[in-house]
Amino acid sequence: MVKRFLDWLALTGTERKVLLFLASSLAVGSSIRVYQSLHPSSPVFDYARSDSIFVARSAMVPGVLDSTTAREMPAGPLDINAATKEQLVQLPGIGDVTAERLIAYRTQHGRFRSVDELSKVKGFSRSKINKLRPQITAGTKTKGDRSP
Repeated sequence: MVKRFLDWLALTGTERKVLLFLASSLAVGSSIRVYQSLHPSSPVFDYARSDSIFVARSAMVPGVLDSTTAREMPAGPLDINAATKEQLVQLPGIGDVTAERLIAYRTQHGRFRSVDELSKVKGFSRSKINKLRPQITAGTKTKGDRSP
């Protein structure tokens, strides 16, 4: 019966092989799909849940801080003379290395007299200092210090 059907289609030998290959590929692919739906190998990642957590954390504190970090940060501007490394890295644009440089400079040269003095620390450009200015202070205000 199959031979008659193939004769009716008038396929060449190569066309029959291609047709057989496509039909077997379809059967194998369908079998794999059915097996995977019956036996899931790993849990499906919920992107919507992950995005909602990110949005909730982002809305808590400017700078995308989680509740644990928010409790560690002071309410007002951060005093760069008393800040810990953990507090410094929470500021935008300051990573571990930059925070360590700031602390090393502070240890070697003493307290910062003004926020502008940060320009002496490698990694603090004028633009970075100006962006950080509303969030940091050098403790007591001195002449020339435009920090809050």
